[in-house]
Amino acid sequence: MIDFQLAVPDGWVHIPTTPETARLRTRIIDEIIRHHLPDSLPRDKAGPWRRMLRRELTEATDEAGRQGARAVVMPLAEFNGVRLPGTLVLTVIEDPDDPQDPKALLDSIVADAGAEGMLLEVGGCPAARVRTVIESDRIGRAAPSVRVNYYVAAPDAPGVWGLLSFTVLTDGDVEDELVQAIVLLFDAVVGTLRWADRVDVPTEDEVLARVFTD
Repeated sequence: MIDFQLAVPDGWVHIPTTPETARLRTRIIDEIIRHHLPDSLPRDKAGPWRRMLRRELTEATDEAGRQGARAVVMPLAEFNGVRLPGTLVLTVIEDPDDPQDPKALLDSIVADAGAEGMLLEVGGCPAARVRTVIESDRIGRAAPSVRVNYYVAAPDAPGVWGLLSFTVLTDGDVEDELVQAIVLLFDAVVGTLRWADRVDVPTEDEVLARVFTD
C-alpha cells in the first residue's frame, strides 16, 4: 500500500483516523492529554482543560475519519506564546480504475481556482495548491477561516493522489500577518511530503513512541 510521510515539527501531533486505528487513536489522545496536562497538576484546575482538549481532539479526528482521511496533524505547543489555530488533514485517494493524466487534472484544478490556485511540485511530484476563504456560517464560527488544499500525484501509481488540507482559524482578518505566518508554517510541513510503500505496518507501541517529536 502506498502512503506518504511528513516531517512533523516539535510540539505537533500526528493522529491516525482510519477505522482500524480507533483503539490506537484513543490511546494517543490519552497520551497527549497526560503529556500536556500531567496528573501532577491540581485536578480542579487541570480538569476543565483536560476535558476541553479531549473534546477538541476527539471531534477533529472523528470528523476526519468520517471524511475518509488517514490522519490529522495539529500543533499543540505554543509558538512565541501563541497556540497555532490550525489542523492538517491527510488523505490518500486511490482510484486505479480511473487513472487520469496528472497534468491535465492539476491544470483543471488550478484553472477552476483562478488566482488562488497554483501549480508546483511537492516531494518531487506534480501538485496543485488552492487557497480558499471559508465563511463563518459554513463552519459555525464567528469569523472566517483560511483553507489550503494540496493535490499531489503519487509517483508511478496512476490514480493515486495525496490530498492534504489545512484550515487556519482567524479573528476575522484573513490577511493578518499572524494568519499568513501560520499558513506558511503549514505550507512548510506539507513541503516535507515523501511517498513510500508501506511494507511493514508499525505496531501500536511504535506509533505511540512517535506521537511526540520533542
